[in-house]
Amino acid sequence: MALFGKKKQDENKPAEQNAEASSGSKEMDIILQARQEEEEERKARNAAREAEQEKYKSKIAADMEKSATAAADVLQMFPARTGEQRFFMMVEANVYTTEPVIEGDEIVTGILRGKISKGMEIQVLSGLDSLNKVTVNAIWNDDRVMIDEASDERVEIELSKGDFKDAASPDEQNEARVMTYSILTNLPEEEGRSDGIRLPAMLCEFSRYQDEQEFIGQLMNAAMTTEFAIPAKVSGGSGSQRKVTFAGMRSENSGDLPMLPAFSSFQAFEKHKGVLAKTGGFNSAIKMDFAQLCSIARDDLHGGCVVDPMGPVIFALPKQALTTATKTVQFHALFGESKMAEKFVPKDTPEQPAQRVREYNVTSPIPGAEYNLVEAAVKKFGDTHADIAKMCIVMIVAADDPNEKAYVVIIDCPKEKYDMNSKNIERAVRPLLKTVRRIECRPYDKEKFTSEFFMRYPWTYNKLSW
Repeated sequence: MALFGKKKQDENKPAEQNAEASSGSKEMDIILQARQEEEEERKARNAAREAEQEKYKSKIAADMEKSATAAADVLQMFPARTGEQRFFMMVEANVYTTEPVIEGDEIVTGILRGKISKGMEIQVLSGLDSLNKVTVNAIWNDDRVMIDEASDERVEIELSKGDFKDAASPDEQNEARVMTYSILTNLPEEEGRSDGIRLPAMLCEFSRYQDEQEFIGQLMNAAMTTEFAIPAKVSGGSGSQRKVTFAGMRSENSGDLPMLPAFSSFQAFEKHKGVLAKTGGFNSAIKMDFAQLCSIARDDLHGGCVVDPMGPVIFALPKQALTTATKTVQFHALFGESKMAEKFVPKDTPEQPAQRVREYNVTSPIPGAEYNLVEAAVKKFGDTHADIAKMCIVMIVAADDPNEKAYVVIIDCPKEKYDMNSKNIERAVRPLLKTVRRIECRPYDKEKFTSEFFMRYPWTYNKLSW
């Protein structure tokens, strides 16, 4: 029986082996099919990646062309005299892989808009309206070849220290002087600033950097330090009799209210003034800083503003974006508290009855670290401005609230220079304030300030003393 059973079992083996072979073949087919599917998926992913790369390259090329076209339009608004060159460049990065020709110089890179030459003296625009003068000591093209001049191409530029301040500490020595997204330019300087170029220069690169948060922050910083040309119709005499009408432009971001058009420079306004005159008679413009712009663009008649509405780059700022900007540290460093529209545009309605004038007491500033910084900043400003003869710093304290205090700088300078000097002094001092929250200026008037006043509160700065 055992032998019979063994034989029967052996007779079943070929069938089992055939079944195993068939099963193995099916498993191999499944494996091969899976591999084929994986290969097809890999090819599909590669094709999708290549298509995305091509799309990205096309976008980069389109953005580059858009930036170049916009830059050419901007430079046309600032025509050079015969034999002169005009340029601007946004700093995209600091370069540490190239050895500077002169020790202590900095090297930056970006795409040049216009023409630059070695040895040219230029300006660096950055921060809260800061301007520094430097010299171009070397230029490298995109092939890392040193050249004497370049036009409309990517370059590395070596910049001298110029009038940048010396580093105050070893840590500062390791920090770059020239910030990313600064603007380099040789456009004419006017009243301590390069006339109206920083914001439009940055807007030329907007399509390439609009997703970079740091760029947007510096762009808003540039907007805050720009003096805008606001199209307007002015009639009815002067003072309280003057009537000012502002234009409005519809935008998908403005909701039910029109946007206030604002040009980033008077050159931009002049270029399009003829079109504005035909569309509503807005053939003149009012100069406004960013705080004034925010006041008008956020009133009941406007839903925000649109910068350079006729190009080359249109930049819309809805009301909410402007409101957010007025709450930033940068805004308060420049302008203090948010200003209201009535400060700049006379009301059409009769004036309200005069309210009680709040009383303030004059006292000497509180000695300490904060006041030492304020005093040093004011004295430095006097040393660098020949038109200022004397300045006196006092403190005013609200009679009904001893915690409400402000520094007041009394300035003795020509009448036509007072507005600019007072504005720049307030800008220099505001970032230093911690305990005393406000800084104000007053013009020196012999009829208002007696000699006894300055015996009690001596001149803080006096060019006339020996």
